[in-house]
Formats: sequence, structure tokens, C-alpha cells
Amino acid sequence: MLLEEKGIDIIHLEVGDPEIDINKKIIETMCTKAREGHTHYSSPQGLLEFRMEVSSYLNEKFGVIVSPDDILVTPGSKTGLYLTLNFLIKPGSKIVVFEPTWSAYRGLSESLNLIYIPLKTRYEDRWIPNDTLLNKLESLDYDVIILLNPSNPTGKLIPSKIVEEIVEITRKKNAILISDEVYFETLFKGVEDYPAALKYDYEKTISLYSLSKSHAMTGFRLGWITTRNKVWIDKLVRRVQYIYTNVPEFIQYAGVEALRNREIPNLTRRIYRKRVDILAKGLGEAGFQFVYPDGTFYIFAKIHEWISDTDYFISRLLYEKGIAVAPGESFGGYRKFIRFSASASEERLEKAVTKIKEFVEMNKPG
Repeated sequence: MLLEEKGIDIIHLEVGDPEIDINKKIIETMCTKAREGHTHYSSPQGLLEFRMEVSSYLNEKFGVIVSPDDILVTPGSKTGLYLTLNFLIKPGSKIVVFEPTWSAYRGLSESLNLIYIPLKTRYEDRWIPNDTLLNKLESLDYDVIILLNPSNPTGKLIPSKIVEEIVEITRKKNAILISDEVYFETLFKGVEDYPAALKYDYEKTISLYSLSKSHAMTGFRLGWITTRNKVWIDKLVRRVQYIYTNVPEFIQYAGVEALRNREIPNLTRRIYRKRVDILAKGLGEAGFQFVYPDGTFYIFAKIHEWISDTDYFISRLLYEKGIAVAPGESFGGYRKFIRFSASASEERLEKAVTKIKEFVEMNKPG
């Protein structure tokens, strides 16, 4: 029986679902459009009005030229990733991914008979690909590279210079670049210099986006694919008709309202930064080591030397203190790390770090 079903209060620091109230106008727009009758089949590519708003948003953010025809609306970015890997990548293709990273890349790749090749970044390098890894990338034979920038679980941003180098290597190999940019709006220093893949004008680029983190709209399942390759868009649109037909129009109208309010990501960014500060302070006082993130709401912390079994530590933290966290093993085999998510409210985070410090103090040797 689940602990919460027994009435035990669990503070969830293991999930990426931010506890933030959604802007009321977004909800009102969605309900109004549903009442007006926007509840029927629609364009599999996505509502033109939403795609126009997306193109305006991306062009403003990145200084690029993206048209509504370059956009396919999807039920969240995860569906966009699935469509791309399943219908644009041939089985047996080699996919390179920098780890630690989101586990769905490996899971989807292997389920679709793709060859997953991890390149492991290091805590000592602040989770940024070093020259050795870039040289290895250049020597590898690969068909696809996935960049998640900034990263889940580390929250670190790969700098523009390194992204440019990765794009050039990929261009030389005529490989596909899948750029997962769902967290770009969470960058604490703002997005003015963000190295969006669209800026590099490589025709074999596919960018993934979502409103889940930037607008705290996880349950809406609203995202999109952006690529200037019209053949790819047309191919995916045909597949969408066989899978989910279309994203509900009333959900897309909620997205229109969300994107028109340019202040929402700024607000969520400030909330994430404040929460990360609370979590970072508490984890530091508890003796955890970590690289402070550039964005997201994650901290990927190195466990104490005296902890020999990370899974056992995590299990005891859950059952004895009611704190749920994610093992680093899930992000590429980083057994000596734990991902803490600062997605909970400030009050809940304060309570959580107090419990974590108590637990560590009770269990450390001597």
C-alpha cells in the first residue's frame, strides 16, 4: 500500500512537476473556447493561431525566422521525441547522448531498436562536455545526437561555444541534431544569449519545446516540434493522423493565451530560483556537494562518502522522513548522486531540508 494512501505526508522532491498556480486567464481561455464549441477534430499539424503565436515567440526569443509551417503541435515534448525517433530515424541508427540525462532518451531509443551511445560528463568538469568528450564525439560514427540544454538532472547549461562545436561536428557527419530545449526559459540569468539550435541554421535540426516547465502547465500536455525541414513536418503530420489525430483545440487556445503573456516565464523563473536557493542552502548545510545549476529546478548532489548504498539511503529517507528523491542511477548510472527537485512550494522545501539535515545528522558516523 502506498504511504500516502495510509495518510503519511510525503514531500515530493523526485518529480519535475512544479507546484505553481497556473495563470487564471489561461484556464478561463481554455474553458471559454471549449464552451464555444472548439471540441471537435482539428488540424493534425496544430491550430494555425497557436502555431503563429509559437513562431512569433521563438523569433522574438532567439532572433531567428521560424514560420508556422515549421511547427508541429504535440501532446507535450515527450510525444515530439517519440514521433521523431520512431518515424524519422531508421532502426539500427546510432544515437549519441551526453549523460547524466533524462532516462527517456535511452528507454525510447532501445524500445525502437536504436543504438544508444552515452558520453559521460563529470562532476569535476561541472557537467560540461570537456575536450576529451568532444574529441570522442568527433571520432564516433553516429546518425543522431540529442542535446538537452540546460540539463535534467544537473541544471547546467552547455555554453554557446561548445554547442557551436557540437553542431559543426554533427554537420560534418550529416547527422540529425535533436535539441531538447524544454528548460530554456528556466535559465536564472535569462535567455538572451541562450544557444538555441535554431540559431545555427543547420537544416537537419529538430527542436523540442513544451509549456510544462516555463508556464507550469504540465497537465495540459502541450508542446511542439520545430524544424525547417518541410519534408519531415509533412511526414510526421501524416503519422499524427493515425496516432492521436490532433491536440485538442481548447488546449491550444490555452497555449495561445500563455504565450501572449510574456511575463509568465519571468515569474516562474524567479520562483524556481528562490526555491533552488532554499534547497541549495539546506543541502549544503547537510554536507552534500553539488554544482549550482544554471537553470531548471534540479540539484544533482553527490552523496556523502560514508553512504555505501544510495538506494538504501533513499529508501530510508522516504520511509523515515517522508522525503522522496530520485536516484542518480536513473540518469545514466551515477550511483553516487541523487537528484533533488525544488519543484515543491517554499514552505514544503523548508520543511524538507530540515528533515534531510536531521536524517543526515542522525546517520553519519561518529
